[in-house]
Amino acid sequence: SSTADTARFSPAEEEAFRQLSRRPDVYDILYRSIAPSISGSYTVDIKKAILCLLFGGSRKRLPDGMRLRGDINVLLLGDPSTAKSQFLKFATRV
Repeated sequence: SSTADTARFSPAEEEAFRQLSRRPDVYDILYRSIAPSISGSYTVDIKKAILCLLFGGSRKRLPDGMRLRGDINVLLLGDPSTAKSQFLKFATRV
């Protein structure tokens, strides 16, 4: 079983999540929390993509019966030394 299946949150933590979800800048707060030690203007879109990857999409069933998985995939391409591996290592530890 994965960590997500066994995670338990206290009532105080659940309330903190609810309060965070109501903030208009929740997206900014969350993407900035992705690999905070890696900085630079080039990292903003990468961090947003990883955030979407971590939260995932929603499964859908179309009117014709076709099912869409809802998985979000990210392909990181870039020059050497642009922290691609570090971003992925961060995502696997979350």
